[in-house]
Amino acid sequence: MSIAKSHNTKEEIITARCDARVKEILYLLSRSERLSMSQVIAKSILEYHKRHFPDQSFFEEEQKLFGRHGSSKGDLSINRKRHLREMLSGKHSRN
Repeated sequence: MSIAKSHNTKEEIITARCDARVKEILYLLSRSERLSMSQVIAKSILEYHKRHFPDQSFFEEEQKLFGRHGSSKGDLSINRKRHLREMLSGKHSRN
């Protein structure tokens, strides 16, 4: 099974702690599958996600976790100052 690359192909280094038993299992899997330890870890994470969230893409799960889907204002980057001014004047208006 090949590991599908994400749209952003830049690889990053992460650090994870594990005990000696997990490290030995990782080493044995790496040798038996003829993959690097990084590939085994990446493949394991993808399999874990697929098993625990079989009906959802990662993006859908991410939306559920973070709860923000958009503001419905498609011009925020262009008219950010106007929107900010309106928001602040509404928040601090004196009655």
